[in-house]
Amino acid sequence: MVTAMDVANFFIDVFKNSDEPMTMLRTMRMTYNAQGCCLARMNEPLFEEEVQAWKQGPVILSVYRKLLPFKNNRIKKTIGDHSKNVFTEEQMQLMIDVAVKYGKYTTGTLTGWCNSPNGPWGKTYIENRRNIKISKELMYDHFSENEPLKGFDMEFVIKRMKPLGRSDPEGNTILPEDLDDNGI
Repeated sequence: MVTAMDVANFFIDVFKNSDEPMTMLRTMRMTYNAQGCCLARMNEPLFEEEVQAWKQGPVILSVYRKLLPFKNNRIKKTIGDHSKNVFTEEQMQLMIDVAVKYGKYTTGTLTGWCNSPNGPWGKTYIENRRNIKISKELMYDHFSENEPLKGFDMEFVIKRMKPLGRSDPEGNTILPEDLDDNGI
């Protein structure tokens, strides 16, 4: 069974050396988006822990507790036991797609989207109330309608790649630096 911390560790591992530091907040935003995208794509949660609507935005309590010591500091390595083997092939593809879609944005941009008044957090959050669960149904609806996650299509990429060389009659690959000026 995949836990929210497994998902958080995946993103920490993938982005540990990125220009935008993996902080508690960024990790929380990526984990939240992965849950929403999984609900929309697979019609099931990626992890069972609930997402709560806190004043600062969506929070997964188990991840919050593990990452609290880091606060706004860069998280340089995964926390506790971490193995990508906990994910099915379909879940792993989803995680890669989430990393590609959301990983390029700043933490501020991700927070703006996650804390939108029209999103699941904004429709759930009540001032001065604690432990309010954001429903999976609300997340499903939002991510299905507003955040459709396109899969990374390797066949599409391969079909559009330009060959770097050619094959000789024996089937050996001849790279451009091995070709003479006549392409032979």
